Amino acid sequence: MGLYERARETWPDVARVTHARFASELARRLGASLDAAVAGLHEDIYLVIGACDGDPAAAAVCDELASREVDFAARRLRATATQTDDVRSELRRLLFTSDGDRSAALATFTGRGDLRGYLRVMAARALARRMQRDRRETELDSGVLELLDPALDPEVAMLRDRYRDAVEAAFTAALAELSPRARAVLRYHLVDGWTVDQLGARYATHRSTASRWLVAAREELRTGIRSRLAAQLVISESQVDSIVALVTSRIEVSLDRLLA
Repeated sequence: MGLYERARETWPDVARVTHARFASELARRLGASLDAAVAGLHEDIYLVIGACDGDPAAAAVCDELASREVDFAARRLRATATQTDDVRSELRRLLFTSDGDRSAALATFTGRGDLRGYLRVMAARALARRMQRDRRETELDSGVLELLDPALDPEVAMLRDRYRDAVEAAFTAALAELSPRARAVLRYHLVDGWTVDQLGARYATHRSTASRWLVAAREELRTGIRSRLAAQLVISESQVDSIVALVTSRIEVSLDRLLA
């Protein structure tokens, strides 16, 4: 069964998008990569085309999916009700409205992944930006410094104060230099909230393999941080390990901020 037929079965309540219209939109959205990409496209592209064409049912589904993802991000990031409502409105505007040189996000959706994942990334980023503005922090990456809580250990507090720039640089550099798959599985798991089952489905592999990839991604990040600190700082290996242990023990908090 072709993509068009599968899409119509998936979204039977959407007013029919003709085959010609469907094909022309795919060509516009994918350009020269159309032929190679069609086999892997998600059926949600049909829903999105319908919403862009003004179908009320399609637009309502897209809006509801976006609202759910904002709520999901708000729970993870502990956003206030005001922040959540504001981002819900902002995301609706970004999805459906073009502004100057910026096209409506639904008009640029390619269907290379499902719409839910696309909306989840948008919602997490928009909410993180809003919370960042409200906290008046200079940069999102400044959250890395909070990982080394001086109340935990006086020696580590001293190390933080003396080497704070090196610690932050090592963390962000190690994150940036992760392998593409390691960075992707961390983002999917920590920012998008995917389970190992969803990761396995995304990569067409068993959940146990996806779980090993996730563990390996964390270890790759830890190793990157440690190697940089050990090379830069004139301190003992045990002190380096103390710093790395604190950073990696709160990796979900830090990566949720940095990868968002």
